[in-house]
Amino acid sequence: MSEVRYIPLSQIHSNPYQPRVNFDEQSLNELAMSIHLNGVIQPITVRQKDDFNYEIIAGERRYRALQQLQWYAAPCVIMDADEQRMARLALIENLQRDDLSAIEEANAYRQLLRMSDSTQEQLAERLGKSQPFIANKIRLLNLCEEVQQAINSRQITERHGRAMLKLSNEQQIQVLEKVREKDLTVKETEKLIERSFKEKPKKTDAKCFGISTRIAVNTIKKAVNSLKEVNVPVEMQESENEDTYTITINIKK
Repeated sequence: MSEVRYIPLSQIHSNPYQPRVNFDEQSLNELAMSIHLNGVIQPITVRQKDDFNYEIIAGERRYRALQQLQWYAAPCVIMDADEQRMARLALIENLQRDDLSAIEEANAYRQLLRMSDSTQEQLAERLGKSQPFIANKIRLLNLCEEVQQAINSRQITERHGRAMLKLSNEQQIQVLEKVREKDLTVKETEKLIERSFKEKPKKTDAKCFGISTRIAVNTIKKAVNSLKEVNVPVEMQESENEDTYTITINIKK
């Protein structure tokens, strides 16, 4: 078993690759009370950055709870880890707790991809996920900032966000406001998007005729053009309504 050392809180620093953005205040208060009554059951895992500073690999919530309790030092286990491994372990710890938001998770995957210079397939294999799972999470980062924040704060679900991916930023904000205002379900949100933003068919000026009608009209036009070629003073006017196409031919005497 690794040796447990007590390290001053002033020398411990948050993981720069911590995927969690939101820390629930009530949950932290409950953890602080538990530590106050029972002590720290599991030491914080850190890596040594230099002679006097350590970075958290796992145990950010315990660290914050100890700060809240104003402890001088925290029980720690020191692990030898480079930045890439530290980032991966921080993500895995939070995934095992299963309460990261979809946006926090997506940002963590993107960060790991950039750090390791690996493909989505390789990352998925290392994390025990599928490539489509990783890809679908990362696609959420294409949402506008307001929608991402709403997912982060649990105002809307990941599936609400997915429904908005095909919309422009302005349209996403319009839908987000409706979802908040009316507390829409995912299915209701999808119907709202379909109803409000589906592409309308383009209107055409010309009426569509059957082939026999088109042949008749073209034949008449050719006949008029033939008359004009031999200097016959002829004029042709065309008009149409829902049921008929009218051609009027005037020949001057």
